[in-house]
Amino acid sequence: MDRNVTLYQITSGMAEKVFQKIENFNRGRREDTGFYAISVSTPYRSYYALWRIFADTTQSPLFIRTLAVTFDDAADRAFQYLQNCNVMLKVKDNSFFESFYGLSDDIISFGKYNGKRLADVYYVDPHYVLWLAHKFAPRNPRDKRLAVVAKSFATVHYETVIRKHNLPGGSRFIGQPGEKLSDLNLMVLGVRLQLDSYKTRGYHVDQSVLAADVDGNRYTFVIKAAAASMTPDTLSCYSKKINPRESIYIKSAKVLSHYESKGVKCTRIGYLKFK
Repeated sequence: MDRNVTLYQITSGMAEKVFQKIENFNRGRREDTGFYAISVSTPYRSYYALWRIFADTTQSPLFIRTLAVTFDDAADRAFQYLQNCNVMLKVKDNSFFESFYGLSDDIISFGKYNGKRLADVYYVDPHYVLWLAHKFAPRNPRDKRLAVVAKSFATVHYETVIRKHNLPGGSRFIGQPGEKLSDLNLMVLGVRLQLDSYKTRGYHVDQSVLAADVDGNRYTFVIKAAAASMTPDTLSCYSKKINPRESIYIKSAKVLSHYESKGVKCTRIGYLKFK
């Protein structure tokens, strides 16, 4: 992780924690097609923002959206936005983007969004931008440049929206029973609450999780209750709730068994260690 950026209103200790979170998030991600980048705030521009930098240097960096006014919150929102995207996330100094703020190629000059920037339109109406990318017939050089930017947004849409709803179906078994796995970056596909029948005092409600890695391989595991609950169908207030589409990093785990459900191969893991 390149830490050669100028950060304002944040201590070096807190900045290092955020950089470490980004490094953990990037485990298993790639940058052969480019990367996503957080632009840092400045005394004159108080927000952090998310950009897409393409490997093709003829494409300008694509401004996607503002994130937050603090480094920590900006990173968390970027993690959420890229939760099942396998493209790497970096941090770039704002000076890297200065020359691109004044470009007007992304301003729509016709129709119901006349005068609006594509990033603003994509935020509220992504299908309109996808229409520009795939079906719009440009009539002049300005519209042709607009269509190119729209196609860049279509790439972002595929990486961050389409891909996470269509994980590859060719799941395979991972490892052998008893084998230790490490550095698992998973996206939660589903969570089911289950009562631990071995605990006789109180209601210990566990979370049975189905997750997948970037290649579509399925994993199942149980996150045990942190304490007893008041009822048999609710989590304890001390348990961290796991949500569908959430990204989870598991530092290490052990393969317990393999099984197949409706033609999909699953690897059951246990002895989980989270960083």
